[in-house]
Amino acid sequence: MGRQSGRESSERRRSSLSRRSSSLSRWRSRSDSLSSVGSTGSQFLDDNTNEIYSGAGSEIIPSSITSFHYPHHFGRSSHRKSVVSGISDFGRSPPVHSHNDNEDDEAIDGVSVRSGSGQSLRSDEIQMNNFKFFSPDEIEMAPGGSTLENPENPVDFDTAWDYSVDKYIVEEEPLQDHRRKSDSSSVTPDYDYGSIIYEGGRNRRDSDSSSSKHVLLEENENELLRFYEQYPATSEYQRYYLAEEDLVIGIAGYKSSWPRTTLYYLFCIFTCGLGYLAMRWFPKFRVNMKGNKSPLGKADWAIIENEYGELVIVNIDKTAFNERLSDFLTSSPQEGEDLTSRKLENDPVVPYLQTFNYRYVKFFYNPVEDLFKTNSNWYDPRWLYARNMKDGIPQSVQEERLEIFGQNNIIIEEKSVVQILADEVLHPFYVFQIFSIFLWMADDYYYYAGCIFVISLISVLNSLIETKQTIHRLQEISKLSCEIRVWRHGFWKQIDSHDLVPGDVFEVDPTLAVLPCDAILINGECVVNESMLTGESVPVSKVQATQETAVALPESFTSPLLAKSFLYNGTKLLKTKSSNDEPVCAMCFKTGFNTTKGSLVRSMLFPKPIGFKFYQDSFKYIGFMGLIACIGFTYSTYNFIKVGLDTRTMILRALDIITIVVPPALPATLTIGTTFALSRLKKLQIFCISPTRVNVGGKLDVVCFDKTGTLTEDGLDVLGVHLAINAKGRKEIVFDELVSDIGHLDVGETKSSSHELKNGKYLLGGMASCHSLRLIDNEVLGDPLDVRMFEFTKWQLSETTTNVIVHSPTFTDDSYAIAREFDFAAALRRMSVVVDSESRRFVFTKGAPEIMYNVCNNETLPTNFEDLLHHYTHSGFRVIACAYKEISQEVNISDFDREEIESDLTFTGFIVFENKLKPATKATLQELERAKIRTVMCTGDNILTAISVGRECELISPDINDVYVPTLHENEFGMDLIWEEVINPGKILDPNTLQPSIKGEKFTLAITGDVFRYMLTEMKDEVDQVNTLLLKGSIFARMSPDEKHELVERLQALDYTVGFCGDGANDCGALKAADVGISLSEAEASVAAPFTSRIFEVSCVVNVIKEGRSSLVTSFSCFKYMSLYSAIQFITVTCLYKEGTNLGDFQFLYIDLFLILPLAIFMSWSGPFGELVIKRPSANLVAPKILIPMCCHIIVIMIFQVTLWLHVQKQPWYIKPVVGGDDEVKSSDNTVLFLFTNFQYILIAVLLSSGPPYREPMTKNVPFMINVFLATLISILLFGIDENTRLGDFMDLTNLSSFFYALILVSAVLNLIVMMAGDKFLYSKITWFYKKIFRRSQFGVSKKKYKNLLREMGSTAFV
Repeated sequence: MGRQSGRESSERRRSSLSRRSSSLSRWRSRSDSLSSVGSTGSQFLDDNTNEIYSGAGSEIIPSSITSFHYPHHFGRSSHRKSVVSGISDFGRSPPVHSHNDNEDDEAIDGVSVRSGSGQSLRSDEIQMNNFKFFSPDEIEMAPGGSTLENPENPVDFDTAWDYSVDKYIVEEEPLQDHRRKSDSSSVTPDYDYGSIIYEGGRNRRDSDSSSSKHVLLEENENELLRFYEQYPATSEYQRYYLAEEDLVIGIAGYKSSWPRTTLYYLFCIFTCGLGYLAMRWFPKFRVNMKGNKSPLGKADWAIIENEYGELVIVNIDKTAFNERLSDFLTSSPQEGEDLTSRKLENDPVVPYLQTFNYRYVKFFYNPVEDLFKTNSNWYDPRWLYARNMKDGIPQSVQEERLEIFGQNNIIIEEKSVVQILADEVLHPFYVFQIFSIFLWMADDYYYYAGCIFVISLISVLNSLIETKQTIHRLQEISKLSCEIRVWRHGFWKQIDSHDLVPGDVFEVDPTLAVLPCDAILINGECVVNESMLTGESVPVSKVQATQETAVALPESFTSPLLAKSFLYNGTKLLKTKSSNDEPVCAMCFKTGFNTTKGSLVRSMLFPKPIGFKFYQDSFKYIGFMGLIACIGFTYSTYNFIKVGLDTRTMILRALDIITIVVPPALPATLTIGTTFALSRLKKLQIFCISPTRVNVGGKLDVVCFDKTGTLTEDGLDVLGVHLAINAKGRKEIVFDELVSDIGHLDVGETKSSSHELKNGKYLLGGMASCHSLRLIDNEVLGDPLDVRMFEFTKWQLSETTTNVIVHSPTFTDDSYAIAREFDFAAALRRMSVVVDSESRRFVFTKGAPEIMYNVCNNETLPTNFEDLLHHYTHSGFRVIACAYKEISQEVNISDFDREEIESDLTFTGFIVFENKLKPATKATLQELERAKIRTVMCTGDNILTAISVGRECELISPDINDVYVPTLHENEFGMDLIWEEVINPGKILDPNTLQPSIKGEKFTLAITGDVFRYMLTEMKDEVDQVNTLLLKGSIFARMSPDEKHELVERLQALDYTVGFCGDGANDCGALKAADVGISLSEAEASVAAPFTSRIFEVSCVVNVIKEGRSSLVTSFSCFKYMSLYSAIQFITVTCLYKEGTNLGDFQFLYIDLFLILPLAIFMSWSGPFGELVIKRPSANLVAPKILIPMCCHIIVIMIFQVTLWLHVQKQPWYIKPVVGGDDEVKSSDNTVLFLFTNFQYILIAVLLSSGPPYREPMTKNVPFMINVFLATLISILLFGIDENTRLGDFMDLTNLSSFFYALILVSAVLNLIVMMAGDKFLYSKITWFYKKIFRRSQFGVSKKKYKNLLREMGSTAFV
């Protein structure tokens, strides 16, 4: 019986597969719609479905929101290049590598195959995105789920760019099901709360307390057994895609085993804690040692590992519940199934609630699907009917949802001091420090051990303080608590905002400064400031939800319609207005970390790990040094046995050589240069939240810039208006001359003939009223473009309880009351208002000029429409078109839909805006061009305007005459993509190679977002064309937020190190995806960017690159310095060990604390060089050009040391060392090597403090020069210490002859000269010779894919 029910359950878990086939047809329909875009040569003018007015007036959902809720491609590793089958949602999926003969099947679920040389991502990311606990097969074949669960198009593992929710194609008919009943007059089911709507369901109101639940469960043990037989737990592991973080995690269930746990603790005890450390550093072994694998539904705890190899162990909480599954997880009905007839097996009564928290996201076990899921997108089916939203919830349901969703707060857990100290001290670096300190103490180096202990303690305490301060800052950002009125049991009740739960109806009170949750506005209107999310401090109007809004709830944040009524947690409330006697109300939709603000806070807490090669190579190098230490350990042990050293001293000295070869301070030196760079950037008003990105900034190959607000000034100024008039003496309609002062506009209505146009009054009326501006604190606020347009009219705005009124300051009878607004729609590219003026009613529309052909009476369009538009767009101006019509006041405007309102309009004229370049733009781009750092414009603006601005700021080089833009042409076989020169359309590129007919001709490409999408989806097999676009494209216009994001990732796939600089909402996704994102915004949207510039100029990009290069070179220098320091001391100690002696305690102390430490710090003090050069600094620590010179330096150092050491043994005054302990180490060997190596430590610091082309000259680093002078002086003064004095005993020195003191000085100078000469003339030739002999196959071949592609295609033809 159990097996049979298990099979039935498995069948149900696979039942969604039949529903998924529809996604293929939808994907095809989107492709067909896209393919039909523009078959004319002017199509690139018509591509914008995303943005016309920059700012909050756009219907685009802010990228800071969509980046958390849109699925993006993240498949970095090679095993993710094929399609993930939809079967994996509820059952074991076939391997992703499995072959499929049906090519169409590879596009199911909108997931495209990413393959080809141009589409594989970078090797350093491939290494980083690697599960360690789970095998690739386990992850690929595991059942899967996603926070973007869509029953008709599931996304449960890899999400390619063809995402299921298409926000561009609006012509597609909505799916007709129970959720899509948009007719508000339809009968709304009178549902109650709890599980009353289900037959045989249980009502929580009859069993409020947990005790009653337990009684219920005890009375129904048989029912409990039947439940587990019907829904057996079989899956031991699963995967889950957190779309908010673009992160895949693997989850495995485990049950505790007391014998195994006992064995684990015994192992830790008997190994004196070493076993515990090993298990802490390698948790996979700890997991397998403490527990047994278990089905997820029966597990006591779970292992969670993300795609970056970060592993955590979480306990699974199990509490009595005894309510329906749909009470805490969205239960999507089967196709054709009505809410009232939902199959009980798809929504059973769940006896226990099994949950765990991961990164502040709560996971719930779903027994039907046999996997853990989040409920971040949960909604009550009752909310699909707008009337039900206003009902509120009873107290019993509030208590249940409080138990499920938790309190409405974003509380960041703060680790205790003990926990933070344990995490720090038990890190391998500090464990090695502790080991070294105990070793030195055992060897009687008390002073040295004590000093290192104090330094380490200061470092740990500093880390503790910084961690505490960071957490406190985040807590201040996320903390919110206020009193709020909610509707309960037919009465208003005052509660704390922490007690809000989904479904609560609360009053949006004007005194409410900040919104406490994600909510849907259900009555009235309000104006909010969403800068916390978007980065743009622009008021946004919200309107109450309609039935159309309600049916969009399952789409959550991906619905632009829903966004109009959605109030985001943390946004500021500016103004409220109710159109009836009821207060402005909203229904709580999401709480706590499930809100958009919660996602922002989580992105701050858990930033994406960075896989920069320098940091990876540094630890490889430390491992290599550890190998040398082992060799030294072996040699020293052999030598000590040979000279007859006692066992204790032999062991201590042999272990001590490990601390010499791998100095404990080595990893810490990596951060010195970065710390100074951050300090200098801060003085330039550039702030960084991800210090590891500083060094990455030094390797940038390409920088993408937004246009408006980044390259150009934020606001647009009105250049003037062109009125549509009759040509003189003719009926023909043409444009009048540009009117730059509204006072000169002809607004009279008297006509001299019947065909004469008098559009002036209506053009002025449209400019004055067609906007969404609001009056807040006696200031007109709204979209910057609308504000400038309204200011140009010199009219005034006022508000009543019901209307916004605009009126002329000079003619009191000229006024318009806005009766209805049709907000700007991205797909329609226009907005409209219906206004009343005395006894007349008008429709005013403004929008993109291209759409006027569709909404206007074509007879009213000027004959020179295209010519004038072409002139202004090619000159870099922005053009908005206006139209109007008069309608009867007797009709009810609510009876008309938007299409009827916006039809048969009369064209009135153009408004021309100018967008000036920022002062620093041109100079910055010229400097980047001189350094051969590629620059790209990525904007939502018109393509011709973008090209014009690109030429003006010289982002398009002045020596490039030809800019080619693509157009889609339909033929009998499908669609052709033709690339035409923007000024001379007769010149076209070869359609296969995208090369001009004249070989070697310089050119560049410009493309719109729709064609970019078309190439990446419909032409994904044309790898060469896609690569050419990515290599040649300079202008990417009409780009949506996700297209910007995708562009960044595609450039990274060609091994570009990508920077992105932007300022607005549409840039947040790209800022987050880029290797170095620089935000020109003070708002919290900059959380998505590693860098934030408080000075809104693109010159900050140059500063970041300069500091990045300086920091990278400094990090290399410090690392090489510490390595050479170790080599010098290793050679010294090896020579002394040969004689059975060692350096003294205070000699070690002097070298490490008074020589090495100050030199390492101050050599990092050098600032960046004033100019950017073409050559980038190396980021490969194990490259031959780094290692070969270092090896040569070590050989030279060894020759000089050994020569002096052998020479001193021949002197008549030579004092032979005493073989034995460290109590008596005085000898001539010790003195000579100590005095000479002091100079070697100084001279390698000088050698490695090279200045240009990445750092300022060493002579400008005053603290370092002073340090070098003092260190050299003190080292010389040590010559004068007599061995018979107390200071001589203290420093363990013996007397040498005057000649030998002079010889040491001369040898130091010669050593410096030889090393400098070798560095300049010899070592580079040895490196070249090595590459020529041993790496012939790689000689002349770059590791960066884009460089090889440019070389293959002929780089002279490229920008």
